[in-house]
Amino acid sequence: MKAKQTGKTLLAVAALAILSGCTRIPTGSIGVQQHFDGTIDSASVSPGMYLSLVDSYLPIDTTMTRAGVHNLQPKDANGVPLKNVHVVITFRLDPSKVAAFYVKTKELDPEPNGLYITGLKILQESVIPYAVQLATEKSDLATISAHLGDYAETIRQVSVNRLNQLYPDNPFIIQSVTVPNFELPESIQKQVNAKAGYLAELQTIEAQKQVVEQKQMLLQEQATVSANALAQAAHATGLSVEQVIAWERVEALKALAGSKTGATVMVLDK
Repeated sequence: MKAKQTGKTLLAVAALAILSGCTRIPTGSIGVQQHFDGTIDSASVSPGMYLSLVDSYLPIDTTMTRAGVHNLQPKDANGVPLKNVHVVITFRLDPSKVAAFYVKTKELDPEPNGLYITGLKILQESVIPYAVQLATEKSDLATISAHLGDYAETIRQVSVNRLNQLYPDNPFIIQSVTVPNFELPESIQKQVNAKAGYLAELQTIEAQKQVVEQKQMLLQEQATVSANALAQAAHATGLSVEQVIAWERVEALKALAGSKTGATVMVLDK
């Protein structure tokens, strides 16, 4: 009896040891294998359960990630600083390149969900600041503020090129870059506001001009309709156009004065 209990206990201990030595690589991640001697395998492992009594496995998230870089102060083509630039970058990692990238950089950052991500600090502290400065110095601040979408796309393209230059196995797939916030120097802001006010005034003048043109066209159309109506009335009654006009005036005066029914109307021939 005691032998059976001892056997069960040993099996339980063994099972617990095996379970405690297992690492789960969840879906959307890959595993980087680190051997007992400290070397790292350049080939990653797919999602699943792995026994890690000797070797260890690092679960690295490859799904879509959004990261922000704050308080950047790049200078434009004229040397004017753009203050407190905030850049948000959205990216994911290519699973086939993560392990080789980690072998070269050894850069690993923990995530709140218990997973890791590699290269985030490189992106935030090196690549993005470099890309923002390069994108900013290509233009002036007034143009940047008027074309933020183009500015953000330039930052994305420069970031991709920079990563490809630095790392042959660049795992970053950058989906988008946005620039939700920045501060212009007061002098530049005044220029931007003045330009915006000038453009708004031009739009108002153009709208007023269109209204005047439409009114003129309407008057011309009304004059054409009246002329055609007079010609048709003259043809139908056998009167001249002048006689028809005189008759219409008399009728208008009668209506205005409230004349009695049966009043005589005299139409003079010219």
